[in-house]
Amino acid sequence: MNQLKMLSYYDNLDNYNKLDSIVEQKLNDALDKADIHTMQIAHRVKSAESVSGKLARKPDKYASASDLTDIVGYRIICYFTDQIDIISSIVENLFVIDRDNYVDKSKMLKPNAFGYLSVHYICSLKPSDGYSEDLCKIRFEIQIRTVLQHTWAEIEHDLGYKNEFGVPHHVRREFSQMASLLEVADAGFGRIKRELDRYSCIVIDRLRTGDVTDIKIDSLSLREFMRYNEDFINFTNNIAAICGAQLTEVNSDPYIRQLEFFGIEDLGGLINLINERRELAMEMAESTLKDSEIDELASSVGMFYLCRAELVYGDYSKKDIKRYYTILNTKDSLISKKVEHILKLREQYGD
Repeated sequence: MNQLKMLSYYDNLDNYNKLDSIVEQKLNDALDKADIHTMQIAHRVKSAESVSGKLARKPDKYASASDLTDIVGYRIICYFTDQIDIISSIVENLFVIDRDNYVDKSKMLKPNAFGYLSVHYICSLKPSDGYSEDLCKIRFEIQIRTVLQHTWAEIEHDLGYKNEFGVPHHVRREFSQMASLLEVADAGFGRIKRELDRYSCIVIDRLRTGDVTDIKIDSLSLREFMRYNEDFINFTNNIAAICGAQLTEVNSDPYIRQLEFFGIEDLGGLINLINERRELAMEMAESTLKDSEIDELASSVGMFYLCRAELVYGDYSKKDIKRYYTILNTKDSLISKKVEHILKLREQYGD
């Protein structure tokens, strides 16, 4: 009997594989467009053994393999709980949703319970998107969960903890405690992200109005400064134009410590550095890049030449310069050469 139930699986196997690729591409494109970064989009087509086993376990529920809704399945693992609602909206817009089989497990828990909170959708392709009837009639499953929810589910599965029956009371209690910690952590990371997003918006708004002098330099404020401050953007673009290079965005974090070495702790100090050292920095960049064949430069190249100009024109001893290169984790064998290079540039560009 089970072999008869499996016929539809083999008949549709090519379509399952086609569907798997189509949905993967649609999800990736939609999440990229929405600028949603996920840890993973896992997907698979159930094997014949897995499908056969499920049909055998539930003979009264499924008349054939075509009744299963999870032969093609996806699991979207995101970082923050806030992203679940956004991804859910994307899924609902992309596909036809079987509302009778929609599950939000967080709403199934009792108020005093903790556990596995992922969202489950049973979906199908929209005929209006131009897909064949054979593909559109196949239902598939999409699960959405956070990294910590996924951690909980995997640990729960590994321990074989499916329900509380037959589990000692002290084990149930500790299991619930661990689940609550993960849920609290999930919520906490979400709050931190919202606060960082709020701070980013404040920095960007103040950059647009020019009111940034008192903003402390940190990873986020320096990144947004380099993206939105017109003077810095023009300065960096002018450096790239020397050799016709394209700019590639890179992490600006290494320059936080370099600016701190120069006593620059807020964006006002950075603006002063640009105003004071831009001319020399540009002269040094032209000397280095004018005859080069470099076709790609880091977006932080302006910071590189500003810091070098400050070393050359600033009141720093040989010992100070050596300490500067030490904080950059420069190899000991190169530090002396770099120090001597800066001293030679002082002679070249000195007053």
